Amino acid sequence: MPLKVTILGSGTSTGVPVLGCSCAVCKSKNPKNERWRASIAVKHNDGPTIVVDTGPEFRLQLLRANISSLQHVLYTHLHADHCHGFDDLRGLYFNSEKPIHCWLHPQLIPELKQRFHYAFEDTGYLGGRPDIRLNPLPRVQGTTIIADLDVETFLAPHGNAVTNVFRFGRFAYATDFKSLTEENITAWRGKIHTMVASGLRWRPHKTHSCIDETLDVFKRLHVERGIITHLNHEIDFDVDSRKLPSDVELAFDGLEVIVPD
Repeated sequence: MPLKVTILGSGTSTGVPVLGCSCAVCKSKNPKNERWRASIAVKHNDGPTIVVDTGPEFRLQLLRANISSLQHVLYTHLHADHCHGFDDLRGLYFNSEKPIHCWLHPQLIPELKQRFHYAFEDTGYLGGRPDIRLNPLPRVQGTTIIADLDVETFLAPHGNAVTNVFRFGRFAYATDFKSLTEENITAWRGKIHTMVASGLRWRPHKTHSCIDETLDVFKRLHVERGIITHLNHEIDFDVDSRKLPSDVELAFDGLEVIVPD
């Protein structure tokens, strides 16, 4: 059975529209120019949904996607726009009373526990606390079985941090990276049908891949369908879509993608 991927959010750290901005994209009436912070949902067959990252709009994203149950969350990294919707996991747990497993780089586990300490220690709050279980991903690269799916991960540079890149069979997700190593490219070349990857804007950026750099990643990996996400307010969906190759498109919130086996 094919894999279903839903773009829960396609925006960069500020989201779009940007607070206080009056540019054409921020004032656009095109719903494809309204971007919540970057996140995806992955579902295979009748198995449980896997979500990658819990940004500030996480609750609204799940309501829009009609996701009411969740047992697995993967984190690319712990910048605020990728994890500060963590608190919304409480509501999911209280509704289902099933443990929620969060998967992240082992070095980031203490930081997540510190930021959201109330979820992991008895504070005396009478409302109780959720059953959140933190699980380590491979330190550098490797494969982990999550919800009966083989999830392959490796680390990519992101400024003075690193971010986890994920592959689920013939689908790959990479956000908030500057570049991929030749070793990574060689390992995944020809294995990916669809890839969702960040491309902040056309202009180069010090810590993020720009659109031209992301297009080069798609080309080197022999990706059949490339989708660019984590877009800022310099990108107008209709205008900039016309500048892309025929096998590449811009992501938008709510986009559903079917990845063949």
